[in-house]
Amino acid sequence: MPRNIDDTSDEGSSLRSLLLVGLAFAAGYLFGRGSGNERESAVGVATEDEGTTVDEGTTADVTDGEGAVETTEDRADAESQGPETEAVDEPDVSEIVADVEIDEAVAALSAPTDRGMPMLGLGTYDMDDYGECFQSVLTALEMGYRHVDTAQGYDNEEAVGDAIAASDVPREDVFVATKVSPDNLAYDHVIQSTEASLERLGLDYVDLLYVHWPTGEYEPQDTLEAFAELRDEGLIEEIGVSNFTVDLLEEAVDVAPEPIFADQVEMHPMLPQEDLREFCAQDDVDVELVAYSPVARGAVDDVEALQDVAEKHDATPAQVALAWLREQGVTAIPKASSREHLRENWLSLDVELDEDDVAAVDDVGRTERLVDPDAAPWNE
Repeated sequence: MPRNIDDTSDEGSSLRSLLLVGLAFAAGYLFGRGSGNERESAVGVATEDEGTTVDEGTTADVTDGEGAVETTEDRADAESQGPETEAVDEPDVSEIVADVEIDEAVAALSAPTDRGMPMLGLGTYDMDDYGECFQSVLTALEMGYRHVDTAQGYDNEEAVGDAIAASDVPREDVFVATKVSPDNLAYDHVIQSTEASLERLGLDYVDLLYVHWPTGEYEPQDTLEAFAELRDEGLIEEIGVSNFTVDLLEEAVDVAPEPIFADQVEMHPMLPQEDLREFCAQDDVDVELVAYSPVARGAVDDVEALQDVAEKHDATPAQVALAWLREQGVTAIPKASSREHLRENWLSLDVELDEDDVAAVDDVGRTERLVDPDAAPWNE
């Protein structure tokens, strides 16, 4: 059953203080500031997605929630060992915490929840630099974010976990999601790789564990039985899938021993996913939708309909896109590494769209998929 994220606890505060000191000798690269284009920019990802093929006899590893496909070898060893670390300078972690400025507008807001999951979270795709990821997650938590999304394939679970430990937010108040890579989806590999993820995160459990892509070792019954075993053992709270089409999601719902809680997919005003939304809303399905790339890597800024609604509300097109998703009952996890974009996304919670606004965004009438690898299920 989902936990109530509004519960609070002071337990572990002393431990977090000790962790802050320890992290000061291990974090590294913590003071790099974004250039102002971090929000969903994912520079270079599009070229990785284009023209990539998977040869017969190799493993299709669709590594990220935003699409790159790569052929890998010995991934299981890499997952069990975790990312390599380098000798780094000794940053002052306390300076980062003190540098987070929380103004009244930010402090006044909190994300609504749906079945225990905050409907605005932080995506961490393409944050494989320890310091960038650590600082982004820590800043987000201090601002009020309570939903953090990572993945085995992002190579940043350690940074995410360290930031959660270093923050002033009790663990039980943070909804943490990670994803199992395609070449870890056989039954035993699911168990082993999830245990390795928990070790990297420094957590006893995660709130939501996704099948990252229905490729590689994915076999519906075998894979989802392993997820159910992890749930029975208390290592995960909820079972999720990612990048599943309606057909694949329907199959997963039918064969899974435990309910499917969420499907994480690309969704934004130019890819509204009407069929998935309609299917997930059925009473006998009841699956949450989580949107990655919810502001289309900044492309929403150039959509006239969103510009018009944004002007009406003294907001930005990105904030309108996030508010529109919330009106559809969809949870959004935009990536942001700069304080500016973290704040901009958070302030979208203060944007209230009326029926005319929602209709205007609905009528954008475009279907533009940013994440479209050759191995994706919709390309079969």
